[in-house]
Amino acid sequence: MLDKEMANRLGPLVNNPELWEALKEHLNNLRNLELQGLAVATSELELYRKQGKASSLANLLKLKNKQQKLNNG
Repeated sequence: MLDKEMANRLGPLVNNPELWEALKEHLNNLRNLELQGLAVATSELELYRKQGKASSLANLLKLKNKQQKLNNG
């Protein structure tokens, strides 16, 4: 969970448009690879792992919104 102290420490990353866009692009690429892997997963364990990774990457993509919400609220 993102607390206010961590949100402040991440501020320079998420508030720098150039850095944030580069990170977002990288995270989206990783997430797409995991989603493609879901389509060809051959075991239940592999499926669950890929779902977890995709979910974690999606949460990272929401980092800027969470950081702004904590600092504004």
